[in-house]
Amino acid sequence: MVVLLRAALLALALSWAPVAFAEPASYPELADPLPGAGNRTYADLVRLVVPGIGGDDVGASGGGVIPIRHIDGGDMSGFEPVSVASPRIAVVPVRSGGLDRAALLLNLGESRNDVSDFVVLALFDAADEPRLLDAATIAFNRYTSFAEPARLPAGVGDDLLVTRSTHFNSNQGYATMALILARDDRLELVDAISTFDDRACAYERTQRLDIEQGAEQPFPDIVATVTELTAASDEGCGDATIPEPGTRTITVTYRWDAAAERYNPDSDAFVLLARENEDRF
Repeated sequence: MVVLLRAALLALALSWAPVAFAEPASYPELADPLPGAGNRTYADLVRLVVPGIGGDDVGASGGGVIPIRHIDGGDMSGFEPVSVASPRIAVVPVRSGGLDRAALLLNLGESRNDVSDFVVLALFDAADEPRLLDAATIAFNRYTSFAEPARLPAGVGDDLLVTRSTHFNSNQGYATMALILARDDRLELVDAISTFDDRACAYERTQRLDIEQGAEQPFPDIVATVTELTAASDEGCGDATIPEPGTRTITVTYRWDAAAERYNPDSDAFVLLARENEDRF
């Protein structure tokens, strides 16, 4: 039983949500040319968020970051980059309102809040004269990147972007997956789902998120499932309480509310899971 559970833990650790039509991210340099945009480069996109950015990876010479919101509507006090010495970018092609767009994940380095890097998700019309359509900070933890897959189709003309914020210590791993809808040239948070891995002398417990989609139109159901696996080890922990080995699944379905024009969860199960995990920190 222990061997089987550990094998399952390893399999989940090596993969996340294989979904048809998944879109991987690419990682261009600032000086790389924009596809189909003449002599424009990715630096031209970044300058719409950080006006003082240079034409290569040397960094910004001033200008700072444009006013920007957090994707969850939270307080932005203290959320600003310490510097913009060497911005890192990732890009995913995306559909919004039936039009081809570019979603750029821009990591501007350490934030003054000392909790996370300053990471911006920006939506662009990158054809001809590039236009910034929307932007928001999306860091929920120390390190933020596009997830795998980074993009999923969410309907006839809109896509769902998935990002992952993490940090780790020797015995614990924290992750928040953000589901962000690119709809009508606006970035809209569907939900931010947190998971927690922990390990002690006698057990290892992991939580992994899987996303599936229905076939409804124009916006299919989004089915999110967290699978928690607990495997026992042969080590002793004295009188410490040891969780029972086994598997637990927690599923929430997000359905499109046409009147409110947004996705709504069918339960608060992930809110309860987050509170339960906080008690384990």
